Amino acid sequence: MNCTLFTDPLFRSFADKRPFATVTQMVLRRLLAAEELDGLFESEAQRQYVRTLQFSDLTGLVSGVVLGKYQSMNAGYKALKDQLGVSVRAVYDKLQGVELGLSRQLVRNSYRQTIEICKEIGCVQNNDLAGYSTRILDGNWLSGTEHRLKETRTSTAAPLPGKSLVVYDPRYRAACDFIPIEDAYSQELSGLDAVIETLAAKQLWLADRNFCTLKFLYSIAAKSGCFVIRQHSKLHGTEKGKLRKIGESDTGVIYEHKLVLPEYEGRQITVRRILVHLFEPTRDKDFEVVLLTNLPIEDADAIVVSDLYRTRWKIETAFGHMTTAMNCEIKPLCYPKAALFCFACALVAYNSFAISKGAIAAEHGREEAEMLSHYYLATEIASATDGMLVVLPDERWEEMEQIDQGGFAQEVRQIIGGMDMSRYRKSIRGPKKKTPKRTNKLKSVHVSTKRILDKRK
Repeated sequence: MNCTLFTDPLFRSFADKRPFATVTQMVLRRLLAAEELDGLFESEAQRQYVRTLQFSDLTGLVSGVVLGKYQSMNAGYKALKDQLGVSVRAVYDKLQGVELGLSRQLVRNSYRQTIEICKEIGCVQNNDLAGYSTRILDGNWLSGTEHRLKETRTSTAAPLPGKSLVVYDPRYRAACDFIPIEDAYSQELSGLDAVIETLAAKQLWLADRNFCTLKFLYSIAAKSGCFVIRQHSKLHGTEKGKLRKIGESDTGVIYEHKLVLPEYEGRQITVRRILVHLFEPTRDKDFEVVLLTNLPIEDADAIVVSDLYRTRWKIETAFGHMTTAMNCEIKPLCYPKAALFCFACALVAYNSFAISKGAIAAEHGREEAEMLSHYYLATEIASATDGMLVVLPDERWEEMEQIDQGGFAQEVRQIIGGMDMSRYRKSIRGPKKKTPKRTNKLKSVHVSTKRILDKRK
């Protein structure tokens, strides 16, 4: 199918002058296609139902706030009032009732489409370890909201709307799963059963010590998967043999021996226990890191295992980009379900970034893509999207949902190929200079800048 939008002079102007914002809008139109989202609602929603406000319109509103197109939920509502067709109260009522399972499926659905688009564009990275599909698991707390709920107005304590588990696929640099947890005080392990249901053979799971439980380790092994997980101090076993020095990595001296894990549900496995004596302590002042893995030694020696564990920080980097470049936590959304739905929309937006950055890597090289500033990219989206949608209204973008994957990928690469990369590069500063000691001989609270400059002459 030929897309007439691609030949529109207004579209071509935006593609030339604001290429990243244009491509991101194209990608979001695929990831948030109205028909697919409304179908997702019909199949996944258990209690909510549709009257006037469509789930696709609600998702579009929240995504607009997340990406900075609208400064607030109220501003977004006013801009989309005619399209939404309901009162602002109805919007908030719908938000606070969005089911957790629906938020999760929104992210999983976007990941499925991310895979398809990335394969067509040709920006799929190699696995971190040949023959294994890496998954990085981490938890994320949502920060305190405003004190809008009646019960929180008289308290100085920050109201926490929940937390979540996020699974990250470094091959596509995208969030592949999202397990929302309403109770901010519940343990992260309360969401682990949902993760265990998704385990598959030849997956390699990387996680911090919070997830070092017998149930998780044995479940991964039972599915013919592998893990590299930091050992929790409460998980003990029977050590076999003395620690053998294997060598050194960039971070420390590495030792290895065997560990027999305690029996679990009638089974018992032996894993490799790898100890890294660090050259520099961690931020928690730890001088050693102990890793457990069931990877065969012929697939990964101890040094490779320690390097694999360090890649776990990719998910922390993703959270950092979401925090600095997006409005991923909308403070006025105080109800847990609403706040978690907002974070799910932010993960979908992050996946759209992953596709756009993947296209940049395909056209300009991975090194160039790594030098991009998420701040500059997000600023372009926030500043250009509103004007783009004024001159190219929603009905002009409907073709984007029907165009074949090949034609879509070709247009994305063509637009990205014309990007002036210097406009989006990070500003890398030199070493920070030590702040000189300040004195005030005149005992005054202020000075004249001009008189100081005159003395320089």
